[in-house]
Amino acid sequence: MRNRSIVLLGIMCAFVPAALVAQTDVSGDWNMTFQTEQGDTEVSLTLEQDGEKLTGSITSDQGTVEFEGTISDDKVKWVLEIEAEGQFLEIAIDGTVDGDAMTGYADFGGLGGGNWTATRQ
Repeated sequence: MRNRSIVLLGIMCAFVPAALVAQTDVSGDWNMTFQTEQGDTEVSLTLEQDGEKLTGSITSDQGTVEFEGTISDDKVKWVLEIEAEGQFLEIAIDGTVDGDAMTGYADFGGLGGGNWTATRQ
């Protein structure tokens, strides 16, 4: 009986660390700010997460843009496609999650870029 208890305890200890290293959950509504040379731009960010897959939208006074992306550990990535003066522009977003905050960099299709921050609502 004692040997069974020791084996059971060993098995439980092997699985507990895996459960403690759970995937970061970014689902929900966020206040996001892009910092560029032209000044700060505030937008609303909504994210839904399914494992490592992200879907979401960014809403500003210009409208709403939907996107798909990924999350791996505490790193997020997605690409927005927007129309600017009759041309399409891809904005690549990379960032790091730290609890209820995120920070990162946005590359505006090679035409510049800027840092961004987000806080969970």
